Amino acid sequence: MQIDIESFPIVWMRDHDEDEDHDVAADRMVMLALLERGEPFVLIAERMPTLADLAEMGAEERKQRVQMFKIHKADMTRLCAGMILIGRAASLPAAIRKPLEGLASAVGITLLFAVDQAMAVHLAHERLKTMRDGGAGAWS
Repeated sequence: MQIDIESFPIVWMRDHDEDEDHDVAADRMVMLALLERGEPFVLIAERMPTLADLAEMGAEERKQRVQMFKIHKADMTRLCAGMILIGRAASLPAAIRKPLEGLASAVGITLLFAVDQAMAVHLAHERLKTMRDGGAGAWS
């Protein structure tokens, strides 16, 4: 997945083109720059992850992502108002749902599901408003 910050504070996790090499290091740099910005945001994945996505990600890449989120857990908890996946929670295989829930819990962010893009954007704005108003996940 490629990180797209053009709609900030909504940050899209989009598919990259199959015929182009995906630069994981560049995505990591975008995410770090996003955290350094110090402003609240919401992550939206434009589609549900699949088992093929997990198989495609190497062990080293998974390790690096986990390490990055561990190092920046406080910033993620403070700034990320949630992660929204477009799709139905019931259709997500347990082999994917459990690690996602574990990651969200470990990083301290809420994992939500939306049936379509419009609902995802609506939920994102609601999460950001709750954060601004001092609700769950409010930043200081």
